[in-house]
Amino acid sequence: MSGKIIITAGGTAGHIYPAQAIIEHIRKNYPDVRMLYIGTISGMENELIPPLGINFRKIRATGFSASSSIGRKIYICLKFLFNLAAGIFRCMAIINNFKPDYVLGMGGYICAPVFISAILMRKRIAVHEQNMIPGRLNKFFAKTAKHIFISFEESGAYFKKRIKKDPEKIIFSGNPVREEIKDFLFSKTDFSRWGLEEKRFTITIFGGSLGAERINESAISLYEKFRKNEKIQIVLICGNRFFEDYSRRLSRMQESADYAIFRLFPYVKEMASIYRVSDLVVSRAGATTIAELAITNIPAVLVPYPEAIENHQYFNAEYLVKNKKAVLIADDELSGETLSGIIEALLENNCYQYKQMKAENLILNKLDSAAIITAKLLEERKS
Repeated sequence: MSGKIIITAGGTAGHIYPAQAIIEHIRKNYPDVRMLYIGTISGMENELIPPLGINFRKIRATGFSASSSIGRKIYICLKFLFNLAAGIFRCMAIINNFKPDYVLGMGGYICAPVFISAILMRKRIAVHEQNMIPGRLNKFFAKTAKHIFISFEESGAYFKKRIKKDPEKIIFSGNPVREEIKDFLFSKTDFSRWGLEEKRFTITIFGGSLGAERINESAISLYEKFRKNEKIQIVLICGNRFFEDYSRRLSRMQESADYAIFRLFPYVKEMASIYRVSDLVVSRAGATTIAELAITNIPAVLVPYPEAIENHQYFNAEYLVKNKKAVLIADDELSGETLSGIIEALLENNCYQYKQMKAENLILNKLDSAAIITAKLLEERKS
C-alpha cells in the first residue's frame, strides 16, 4: 500500500511522542508509505525524530503568547507574523516537492504555517487533539480539516460546536503511544539498572520533559519524611536544568544511617523501563502522560500545570480521577507534607486504596490509536 504523508508536531515531547508513535506504526505496517516530518529549528523533535530514519525538514515557527507589556506584545506579534510568513513559504516549497496525500498535525504552533500552506495548495489536512480541551489551533482548523482525531470522547462536544454540518469527521482514536510504552509489559523488570530494590514500593516523580520546580521541591522534601523507611523508594526525574542543584542538595541531606533509597535523574529516554519498576507515578497531567498511564495501568498523583491554556491539564487529570485511577492535587496546594500524606493514605490498611486504583480498567488502554489514525488516512488517500 503506497502513499505519502507529511507529519508535523513541535516544541515539547507531549506533541512529538504521539507523532513518533504514528511513524513507528506506519514503518512497521505500511513500509511502502513515504513520510516526511516538518519540525521547528530548536524543538525536541530535532533530537527525537532523526533517529527514526524519516525525512526531516525544519522551519522557523513561534507561538503567540500573552504578555502584560505593550512593547513585549508588539515584539511577540511581529516575530510571530514574520516567522509565520517565512514558514508558509518554506512549507509550500516542501509540499510542492513532496506532494503528500495527507498532512497530519499532531500539535504545537508549527502546525499553523504547515496547515495554511497545505490548504493553499489544496492538500487534505487532519488534526489530532491530545488534550481533553482542544487547543486554539485545532479549533481554528477544525472546519477545514478532513478528519479530527480526538483522545477523549468528551472532546467531541467542543468540536461539534464549530463543525455542526460535518460531525462525522470527528473520530475517537485515543492518543498514540510509542511502541516501547505499548510493549512495556514485555520489557525486562530491571530494578538494579536504576539503583533500586525489587521488594520496595517504587514512587516515580517527574514534571514533564522540561521538569517542574514545585514538583521537584515536594519530591526532595519526601526524603526527610521517608529517610528511615525501608519499604519505599523514590525516583525523581527532575529535568536537565534542575539536575545539578538538586544533586548537591540531595547529597547534603543524605546520611549513612538512612534507609531511604532516592534516585535522581536529569532526564530518562527509556520510560518503558521506568514504568516497569514503578508502582505509583507523581506528575503533571499532560496528554501524553495520561495516555501512558492508561496503557501501563499505573495509579497516579496528578498535579496539573496551572498555567496551561484553558486549564486543559486539569481536565486531562479529571479523566483519570473520575475513573478512579488517580488522585488530583492543585499546584498551589502541593508540598512535601501534602504529597506524603496522600502517599501514606494510599498505602495504609495494607495498601487498600492503592489496590482499588490498580484494579480499575480504562477504555483508553484498549485502543490502538496509531492504527486507527493511520488506517483512516490511508484508506482515503486516492479519493
